[in-house]
Amino acid sequence: MPRPGRHVEGAKTRERVLTAAAELIARQGYAATSITQISERSGANPASIYWAFGSKEGLLAAVMERSAAAFFAHLEPPREADAFAWLATLAGSFAGGPEFLRLLLVLSLERRDGDPVVLEAARRVRSAAADGLSSAYAAAFAIDDRFRRRAVCDRLARFTLMLLDGVFVASQIEADTTDLRRAFEMIAIAVEATGRQLLAQTPRVVRGRPAAAKARKGVRR
Repeated sequence: MPRPGRHVEGAKTRERVLTAAAELIARQGYAATSITQISERSGANPASIYWAFGSKEGLLAAVMERSAAAFFAHLEPPREADAFAWLATLAGSFAGGPEFLRLLLVLSLERRDGDPVVLEAARRVRSAAADGLSSAYAAAFAIDDRFRRRAVCDRLARFTLMLLDGVFVASQIEADTTDLRRAFEMIAIAVEATGRQLLAQTPRVVRGRPAAAKARKGVRR
């Protein structure tokens, strides 16, 4: 029979390991951080770390997802129909260079053979971000049908992530010349304009099918 509180202690140990790994990776990079160092810093033995996370890559994936969850939790959500004004104000949140984003980009590119553990974690993080953006854009454009949301909001969310990736990379390489506030203002303008163009190109849905298709069917003889 398991000892009382064993699962609680396991959760605490997991958090200590994740915290230690995140601190070491932030200070000296992923390649220079070993399981032995994480073990010494967290007080957890190496065997228990491997048992909990499977591998160093599995631990990295958990660190990345934990860091992303904390970052998203601290973001103030956009007000309804105000997604683009909200997007323009995100420069402050990115000023410190979110650790999860640095890990996500560097490790996804570093592992050219495509480590499945890391890549799947990266995809989960990006999917969560894209879903949140898509919901905000649906509210901003008052879109309430699945067809238009998929054609407009989902595509716009992925486009936004691409722009954010670029700004983040620029801020890391050319920190002295990258004006994040201005960059995010320009991203908001570009995203809103692109969204309106996609909206104009996408027909409304009438009873489960695009309105244009419904209209064409109505004129057939």
